[in-house]
Amino acid sequence: MIGRCPRGAPGAVLVFLACAGPPPDGTAEDRGIIVGGPLTPAVDARYLTHLLFAADDGTAFIGAFDQTAEGEDLRRDYDVRLADGDAWRSLVLTQDTVPVARAAWRLLPTPAMAVRVGDAGQIVSLRFGGSEDADSVRLVAGEEVSVWTGPTGQRESLGIAVLQTSDGAVPGILFFRRAARALSIPVATTDGQTFVFADSLGNGLLVHAGTIGQPAVAHTWLHGVEVAWGDVTLEPSAPGAAGASAATWEFAIPGTTVRGSFRPLASEDSGDGTLMRMEAIVNVGTEVLDFNGFAATLPSP
Repeated sequence: MIGRCPRGAPGAVLVFLACAGPPPDGTAEDRGIIVGGPLTPAVDARYLTHLLFAADDGTAFIGAFDQTAEGEDLRRDYDVRLADGDAWRSLVLTQDTVPVARAAWRLLPTPAMAVRVGDAGQIVSLRFGGSEDADSVRLVAGEEVSVWTGPTGQRESLGIAVLQTSDGAVPGILFFRRAARALSIPVATTDGQTFVFADSLGNGLLVHAGTIGQPAVAHTWLHGVEVAWGDVTLEPSAPGAAGASAATWEFAIPGTTVRGSFRPLASEDSGDGTLMRMEAIVNVGTEVLDFNGFAATLPSP
């Protein structure tokens, strides 16, 4: 076990829901306007931010925000997708170049996406579509139940969130990752697969598949307690095993009674075959938990 951070413990970071009233100065939802004057960063760098949301009803959301600061320019490649039915649909697909903002790592609004941030620059909410648009989608971040630093220095967190659509509000689990690399430094890590799941009881499960030199790790959010685990066993099911498919995985935390399996509900071509909605059955002692979520391949910066 790497560590334990129960909900509400000292050090947990709180991000308050946007319904608490008018935001403080500097946190308004901006759309299509680059806030803050240009400022050339001291080091040219690439910044990658990922947001992965999963809900028990199968709703899934992934936002990939790729920003490269070089000289006075900031190249943006934003790709945001939502699955709230039988397939993924695009909410934002932006490739452009804008002046470097004061914080080159911070997400910037687009004509299709409004951004609300807190005083420390944390993401409070993202809105897709106009405020009066009946089909608008809004992702609202709630409490972060755990914050940690990944093996290559990236900031990661697991928290509670709500996805609001025309059909209502859906609670779920939100995984956040932000990584950076100076352009003068070669890419040193490989792409890794991440699994994020939620169930109807408010539980969450996050698993990072192992890469070369890095074993699989997991974060469980079960009955209000978050625990981080190292040296997790995550292996594809043996070909020919009962009910096994090429995308089925067996999961276990050595030294505990936590074990289960992941299998695909549906597989969609995300352009590079990196997204797959899945279901998970996890046993915790005699308790059996049913999760829905998805797997995504997250690149390194």
